[in-house]
Amino acid sequence: MFEASALRGKGIVDISVVLPTYNRAVSLRAALQSFANLVFPADLTWELLVVDNNSTDSTREVVENFAEEAAFSIRYTVEKKQGRSAALNAGIAEAKGKIIAFTDDDVLLDRHWLLNLKKTFDDFDCAAVAGRVVPQWNHQKPEWLEMEGQFAVVHFDLGDELKEIRVPPLGANCAFRREIFRQYGLFRLDLGVNGAKHTVTCEDTEFGERLIRGGEKILYCPGAIIFHPVDPARTTKKYLLSWYYYNGVSLTRTAGLSKDGVFWFGVPRWLYRELLTNFAKWVLTPRGKSRFHHKLRAFRTVGSMVESSRLARGKGVGHVLREPQRP
Repeated sequence: MFEASALRGKGIVDISVVLPTYNRAVSLRAALQSFANLVFPADLTWELLVVDNNSTDSTREVVENFAEEAAFSIRYTVEKKQGRSAALNAGIAEAKGKIIAFTDDDVLLDRHWLLNLKKTFDDFDCAAVAGRVVPQWNHQKPEWLEMEGQFAVVHFDLGDELKEIRVPPLGANCAFRREIFRQYGLFRLDLGVNGAKHTVTCEDTEFGERLIRGGEKILYCPGAIIFHPVDPARTTKKYLLSWYYYNGVSLTRTAGLSKDGVFWFGVPRWLYRELLTNFAKWVLTPRGKSRFHHKLRAFRTVGSMVESSRLARGKGVGHVLREPQRP
């Protein structure tokens, strides 16, 4: 680990921003530069904690070079256990902030992002704040891509009104009071992207659902904005089909299997009905955006069925009496 800035060696700060990263030196450089453009009151103390999850590119060099010129506290640490959840948990353990915020290595921050997060905590007695995530299109959006209900293209926008919400914050833009992690635990290690492969996700939504079930207050702050550049590689049909398949795996792993109901070969009977419905809509819908969207849903159901079978063979985690929520 290294530290840089005039705040080196000090104790508790107002906010720790945890930024996990893995082999994204180019986008990380741009993300760090957006941190340099933040505006905030002179009396706000904060730090940026970069958690390198075993990158093999120039990630460390990028952080070191940026830290030499930065006017705020930057700490860099390496988390050897592979996986986004492990990196997030390592950041929580190292953080000095009374509030712990999270963002990603491929985003750009609005200048008032940190200020508006802190102001929301100051003005309201809340456990967590969810910020707005706006897709930034640097290439033409595919004509076939239907955005309604689409989560593979990262976005989180609940309007212009600051309000209490009953949906989990998105991991790319969220913040929690430190004591929340002592009360509810850390991010599940069996969830979250692991290495370069696009696999299981939902580590952020699963944690948010714990808070919701616990009756905690979560506020949506429309002024805490980050911009998420859309990678052209993530708007291909092949990528989206893979994302939806693993989304089905993730949702089912998050929820677990019900102890009740009818199962065929370890798979809940309702998933067979869901697959037939989605497959029929995919085949019978005229060509267009809606048809491909039904195909995506069919792939998600297949992912749920595969994970259900795995859980039924005793390799899963826990059991709950509810079906996973379908975005």
